[in-house]
Amino acid sequence: MKTVGSDEFYKMSNFIRQCGVVVNTNTLARGHQGFFTNKRIDISAVLSAERKKEVLVHEFAHFIHSRLEPDVIRSHGSLCKLFDTNDIKIIQHELCELTRALDKSASLSRLEEQRNLRMEKIKELAKKIKQTYPEFKRSYPFKKFENILKKSDARYLLKYDRVKIRTPFLRRLKIYSVETFRTDFPHLDENIENYVLLKSHQRVVNRISSRLSRLNKYYSRPSELFARFVESLYKDKDFTIQTAPNAYKRFDELLASGYYFELSDFISDFFLKQPAQCVL
Repeated sequence: MKTVGSDEFYKMSNFIRQCGVVVNTNTLARGHQGFFTNKRIDISAVLSAERKKEVLVHEFAHFIHSRLEPDVIRSHGSLCKLFDTNDIKIIQHELCELTRALDKSASLSRLEEQRNLRMEKIKELAKKIKQTYPEFKRSYPFKKFENILKKSDARYLLKYDRVKIRTPFLRRLKIYSVETFRTDFPHLDENIENYVLLKSHQRVVNRISSRLSRLNKYYSRPSELFARFVESLYKDKDFTIQTAPNAYKRFDELLASGYYFELSDFISDFFLKQPAQCVL
């Protein structure tokens, strides 16, 4: 027996199929919630009924975009084309703010918080080391410590947080970790331990920074900004207009003119019926 949400999703899917798009709803969508490519939309089967509708709206927006810019998968599109104007600076800023607000998993904010916490720990450890070694600089290898570390298995912890090593002759397995450094290497100075911990935190910061860079690059693509904008209109029209008033005003003008093809009818059939007010 279908629920109200699944019945609505079924109707939305049929509308999109009538636009010439294949809609698959029983896959894992290549490990994502959903994706669009070559007139095909996949929606993950593990999503809730409500989330399936939101993702479907997002992916349908990608399809509409592909009709405006057929090479969007390669180029990621242009906001100038999406909003039919060269005066895009304010709209771009609004859409970036909206995208951050829509980040329900708070992946960007969470990663930034984790990076900041690690940076604070790095500063604390560097401060402790400098009390004994004022010439220490956290951005460069400290030869005094590294020369000592190279004489023991502790050297592996300069590159890895945890390692497994087999002894050459007896083939015994040894496991070392930055978390058990004091227990594993009690003969080494506390400053060396702090140095190893500092290097570990630096590795984590580098990984987080790399992931943040990829996420920011992904979120700032015109194709994603537009799809998230349309998705947000479906979820909360008033909030979307409040956050991106200029973007909405231009979008609404183009929508009324038929610029976005079937998206106008799709919104009319499945989005909230009561129009929200856009005051600029």
